[in-house]
Amino acid sequence: MDFLGIGLPELIIILIVAVIVVGPKRLPEVAVQIARVIRQLRGYATDVTAQMRSELDELTREYEQVRKDLQEFRQAATKGLDFISHEVDRAVRDVPAVIESSAEPKPKRRPSPPRKETTPRKETTGDDGS
Repeated sequence: MDFLGIGLPELIIILIVAVIVVGPKRLPEVAVQIARVIRQLRGYATDVTAQMRSELDELTREYEQVRKDLQEFRQAATKGLDFISHEVDRAVRDVPAVIESSAEPKPKRRPSPPRKETTPRKETTGDDGS
């Protein structure tokens, strides 16, 4: 039997000292008072433990929410970067074709013959009507 690191021999010594200090008549009353104090301390410890668990649960929920938001952001960023990377790769693949097509000489056009006007010009007379 080991209670808080106190074995049977230590417990017997504590009881003997308590009987000498308190006396045999008051020992039951003191034992009851000590039991009440221990019970109250356990109640306080239970309350504190419950409050700490509640706070820890709340922090855990907040942590999980932040973790979830971060994961969603990471996935969205990855999708965006993948899209941009794909577009850049496609543009890089298309560049040689564009360069080659612009390097090809354009076919020479024959100059078109001068146009003849089909509508006759009216000769204008001077201002005096002659």
